[in-house]
Amino acid sequence: MRLSANIIQSAEQRTNPLGEREILLRSLAIPTVEHLSVTRDQFDSIDMSNNHLVHLTNFPKLHRLTSLNLGGNGITTVDGKNLRRNVPELKSLVLTGNGVRGWNVLGDLGAGCPKLEFLSLVGNPVTRRQHYRLYAIHKIPSLKVLDFTKIKQSERERAQRLAASAAGAAMEADARLEARAAAAATATTDDNGASLALYANGENGTNTFEPGEGKSAEESFATQFTLEEKAQIRNMVANAASAEEIDRIEGLVKRGIFPGSNDGGSSIPPPPPPPPQEDGEGKRTADGGDEGGDSKRQKSE
Repeated sequence: MRLSANIIQSAEQRTNPLGEREILLRSLAIPTVEHLSVTRDQFDSIDMSNNHLVHLTNFPKLHRLTSLNLGGNGITTVDGKNLRRNVPELKSLVLTGNGVRGWNVLGDLGAGCPKLEFLSLVGNPVTRRQHYRLYAIHKIPSLKVLDFTKIKQSERERAQRLAASAAGAAMEADARLEARAAAAATATTDDNGASLALYANGENGTNTFEPGEGKSAEESFATQFTLEEKAQIRNMVANAASAEEIDRIEGLVKRGIFPGSNDGGSSIPPPPPPPPQEDGEGKRTADGGDEGGDSKRQKSE
């Protein structure tokens, strides 16, 4: 189920046991993060546990957000740049029971969440790798609690020694290789972090998208509009007065229509005019000759 503006507006809201204002978006089979700008940055915490998320990306500006519960998804990659730019105050991140396996993800979390204090990666494949805890402590120095266990000063010192050792250098090399592999396996992203479907490109990498054939609004957004139009569309969504307005914009974008057109104009070119209709013996040929006259002359001969 896609995370639509209507679902967000009708979701349960509460004050959680920590006194945080929280919105509950759990167990909805959500595949991607989208439309969270509808929340108007009114929440300290978002619970998106037990969904179908794979990539942690595409967050709008949520400067109030300090806590994210994403347990029970299938997250394998993290967009550190998106988190650092749009969720700079994040302090608590629960990724229990996901699919994180690469060292590079720990580096992305460290770079993208400079204020992160609580992190849970329990149940992720990466926790079974040698020196996992020390490497996580080194890459995310702001952490105070990792996997529900408080970080000790002695662990920080051991993490520093590991980073300076040959084993630490080997782990960094592995992280770089894993980052390149993850980038190659992930769909191309535009400058807003919106995922582009791989089928939008042909086998030779050239664009084979035809207007009106987009399988999603994201695909049409990526292929049908200029950079200036994309910026205007983002502003329209951010300033939309209602969920219905956002859905209307998305529907137009999916069809390849720029929603700012007053006349509802489309980027799809109009069909060519029909050819002139033939009218009996007096029709004109393509070169301007009188076909009817020629036939009369043939009869007289």
